Amino acid sequence: MSARALIDSVEFARAGEQLTGNAPVSELTRLADSLFDTEGALYFELKGGQDARQRLRLHLMVDGGINLQCQRCLGKLVYPVSVQANLLVLTADAGGETGEIEDLDGVPASAAVDVWSLVEDEVLLAIPLSPRHAENECSPAVKEAGDPAASPFAALAKLAQERNKNRT
Repeated sequence: MSARALIDSVEFARAGEQLTGNAPVSELTRLADSLFDTEGALYFELKGGQDARQRLRLHLMVDGGINLQCQRCLGKLVYPVSVQANLLVLTADAGGETGEIEDLDGVPASAAVDVWSLVEDEVLLAIPLSPRHAENECSPAVKEAGDPAASPFAALAKLAQERNKNRT
């Protein structure tokens, strides 16, 4: 397990530095509402650099898997994560050109950027709003709930039939 890393986004990008590690899912607290459990870790690679216009950039790649909660059966749904993001380091001298950037997301220039927060941001953007298993892949409890014989009302109907039998 790697330790939580803080970077100076401007210096990291300017020097073309690289950082790799694992972010434990249990430490990504903003994901908690979407998760079935907090098992596992996400592997990340962060590379600094500049684009053709000499703008500072961070390239983030995240791979792994998280366990989401299926909204149909409320069971565990293993969701593969594979994210790549190009982040423009938004410095004061970027001026008005940031409004023209369509293919890049931005990250504010800061002396203390939490890398795990960048990972978490990109994963939050990548997961579906309402994750569900594929058709016919939900847990058996949901399939049984669709069976009319498993319905609580079916049990009541059966009791009513037995009661009527006993009266006659």
